[in-house]
Amino acid sequence: MFNPTAQQDARPVHKRSLSDRGLRGLAAIALASLVAGCSGGNTDLYDYLSRDSSSASANAPATAGTLAAPPDNGSAQPANASANAGGLDDAEAALAAARPSTGIERVSLKNAQGVAVTVDDLPITNFDVSQRINLENALGGRVGSDFETRKRILGTLVNEKVAKSKAAKMNFSISDRQLEERIDGMVARMKVSRADLRKQLADKGVDESALKTQIEGSLYIRWVMSQQQVDTDVAVDQAKVDARMREIMNDPRMQPVTVVTVQQVDLPVEDTQSAMGQQLMFARAVEARQIMERYKGCNSLKNASADIFNVKLGQRVEADMSKLPKELQGALRKAGTSQLIGPIPGPAGIKLFANCGTRKISPPAPDRSQIEASVRNEQFEELIATAMTEARKDAFVDYKDPAFRP
Repeated sequence: MFNPTAQQDARPVHKRSLSDRGLRGLAAIALASLVAGCSGGNTDLYDYLSRDSSSASANAPATAGTLAAPPDNGSAQPANASANAGGLDDAEAALAAARPSTGIERVSLKNAQGVAVTVDDLPITNFDVSQRINLENALGGRVGSDFETRKRILGTLVNEKVAKSKAAKMNFSISDRQLEERIDGMVARMKVSRADLRKQLADKGVDESALKTQIEGSLYIRWVMSQQQVDTDVAVDQAKVDARMREIMNDPRMQPVTVVTVQQVDLPVEDTQSAMGQQLMFARAVEARQIMERYKGCNSLKNASADIFNVKLGQRVEADMSKLPKELQGALRKAGTSQLIGPIPGPAGIKLFANCGTRKISPPAPDRSQIEASVRNEQFEELIATAMTEARKDAFVDYKDPAFRP
């Protein structure tokens, strides 16, 4: 029964279809990356950032994130509604909460340039860490911003600075021209323009300078490894590849997901608390009932509300049905595609919700070459860890927060 005095916590629905961005989060196990998006091929950071036929350590991969089993975080899900979200009274809030994370790490201006670590006289800031997180996501990783992730990335940045500092002491440096040649080669393999590359990075919250820093760091680490005469010709362990494939395919998140498309209808009331506002709420509820009687499916909403003053039809949004509150799930299933849910009163007026249909989405299975690239990177990371442990002995590393020390 409609109660015009009921109060709800209503937040604006995020009017963006999850099909554009969030549903691709289902492919957390695939390299749905900047490079793949531009070239249509699979990304292998081992090849893209470190190919150098003139070097004995030609195949050293970059120190970017590696492909692993689907991470257990909200950004890898098509929807991340709170488990404590309410029922029908909070339908708008629940749908808003069901939108996915952008995967973009943001850091406040106040703390952006806060120094996290100094390596000799080279600083690493919080902004550097955030940029590297965004870069890993742009290059196909699925990383969040939790403590362990930040600690890992900070460790990578420290290794790069240690390598650069050691090289400077031995009068070795990577020139800007070398970095430009690396990026030009990367762009050529991706078959995109430099401007397209900058845009793709910017869409993920990354400045091109962050890519240069990563490439520069990987080159300095390669130099340190060559000084230590480390054999960088990595042979991929196929047994590890087989095990990783089984791990990913058996992950519950690889199961099909039911996605529901919902459209919101608003009948605004400016002041719901005044005596006049209460009368308007009753009137708007009657108008909502008229729309409900005429409703023949989502495509009929425009005609069903055509002669009613100030009706706002929201954009259709998609959400993982299982992530919505159980009461809202039940209402969507009961209504089907032939009935509207409502009328639901709120602090801004009357709301209706339409179930525009459901569909099953299955995450794409990973390509074996992607898994091989991941395992190769992991094996190389082990070589890097050994080499940099030795190199760190000659560097002064000052962690501002002791919790981030290795």
